[in-house]
Amino acid sequence: MRYSVLAMLDSLFGLPGHPLIVHGAVVLVPLAALGTIVMALWPAARNRMGWIVAGVGVVGFFFTYFAKESGEALLETVKVTDAVDAHVQMGTQGVIGAFLVGGSACAVMLLDLFLKQWAKRGLPELSISRLLQTSFGVIAIVLCVTGSIMVINVGHSGAKATWENWADSPAGTSTYERD
Repeated sequence: MRYSVLAMLDSLFGLPGHPLIVHGAVVLVPLAALGTIVMALWPAARNRMGWIVAGVGVVGFFFTYFAKESGEALLETVKVTDAVDAHVQMGTQGVIGAFLVGGSACAVMLLDLFLKQWAKRGLPELSISRLLQTSFGVIAIVLCVTGSIMVINVGHSGAKATWENWADSPAGTSTYERD
C-alpha cells in the first residue's frame, strides 16, 4: 500500500507526477553540488550561503525520492521497453546520489558550525581544524561530483526512455498505453 502523500504525487494537475517532480531533482541536486563545491573551496561562502545550500541539498534529496516513488506508479501505465526497464533499475541510484550531495552539504556546514562554536567558547584552537576542513572539503567535492553524475545519469536514462523512439513513431502515438 502506498502512503497517502506518495499516492497524491502519482498525478499532479491531471498529469503524471513523475515528469514534473523529476525536474526538481535534476535541477536542485546539481545546484546543491555546485554550491557545496564552492563552499569547500571558498570558506567565506559558508557564511554567506552555506545553510541555504544545505537546505537545497535536502530538498533535492526529497524531490529525488518522490521522483523515484512517482516513477514506480507511472510504470503501471506505460509500455515497458528495455530503455524503461533500464531507467527503473537506476532509480535507487538517483536517490543515493542525491543523498551523497545533500549529506555532503550538511556535513560541511555542521563541521563549520562545530569549529565556530569551539572557537567562540574560547577553547584552545584545534590543531587539526585546517586538516579537518580540507579533508571534509575534498571528500565533499568527490561525493558531490559522484552524486550529481548518478542523478544526471538516471535523468538521462529516463529522457532517453521517453524520447528515443519519438521521431520514428507514427503521429498521434505515444509510449502511454491506451485503453
